[in-house]
This record gives sequence, structure tokens and C-alpha cells, in this order.
Amino acid sequence: MNNKYYVTIEGYKKLCDEIDLQDVLHDEVEKEMGRSVKRDNDLRENPEYMELRVKAMYGIPTKKKELLMKYQSAEIIEQTKEYLDWDEKTVIRKCIVTIDYEGDVETYTILGANEGDIDNNILSCESPLVLALLGLKEGETTYFNGSKIKVLSVKRVSYDKEVEKQICKKL
Repeated sequence: MNNKYYVTIEGYKKLCDEIDLQDVLHDEVEKEMGRSVKRDNDLRENPEYMELRVKAMYGIPTKKKELLMKYQSAEIIEQTKEYLDWDEKTVIRKCIVTIDYEGDVETYTILGANEGDIDNNILSCESPLVLALLGLKEGETTYFNGSKIKVLSVKRVSYDKEVEKQICKKL
């Protein structure tokens, strides 16, 4: 089992922002708890206060812990050997792949674990389909859920290489 949490540079920044947001949410919930106490001082009979308390004591800290675990195991795709040495013919994380899925031709962008958006044909690198495709070269086939898939083409996700280098140096 792979313990790495693969993210693009953009996904890494998003993850960091989500972690910071948990502290802001916690502060807001505590302020709202204070306002709730002012409205109804009998805390045993104040369901609003109790709901906020559970959120402050369990919900937000649990979410932050989950995000911190992802942060600690994060591997930035653009810094991996696989990405840096890519031959542009092999399906890897952060590429665009066109496949023939039993006669249906689809093009997907493969991004980080927290960046999937199926409505825009963006797949998380943790999705089962991507896991079946990783490592295949153009022209190769595999089977997924009993269906034959052929990799038609693989290409680079367009980006500003200089900007990417500068961001990677900061991380």
C-alpha cells in the first residue's frame, strides 16, 4: 500500500489553505458559542450551543488532523523522479491521456489526489481508472472492470515551467 499523498503544486497550496481554514473555523465557532450562551444561559437546554461545542471539540479537530496527515505524507508530483524524467509517452500523474474505452474515446487530465473533477474530465491520481492506466505507454491496452482500454495518446499538462521551478524551490 502506498502511503504517499500525491498532489500537484496547486493541490499542495490548496491543502495548506484548508489546514489554515480549520483554525479560522474553530475561532468562528467559539465566538458563536459565546453568542449562543448570551441568548440562552442554560447550557443543558441549549441545543445550538451543544451542536457548536461538538463541532469545536470534535468536528473541526478531526478534520484538521485528517488534513495534517495528508500534508505530512504529501508528495509533490512535479518533484517526483517519475515526473522529472518523463518520456511523454507513458501515463503518469499530471498528464493528459486519451483512451479508447470499448469504442468511446475520452480525454482525461490526471492530477493530484485532491483535485479530481469528473465534470471537467479531471481524474484524481487515486481513482481506480487512473491506477489501472499508470505506467502504460501509448498504444498499450489494459482491462478495467472487464472492459478493454487502449491508451491512444499522452501529453503534458500545459504550465509555465519557470513558475513551477520557482514554486518548487520555495517548497
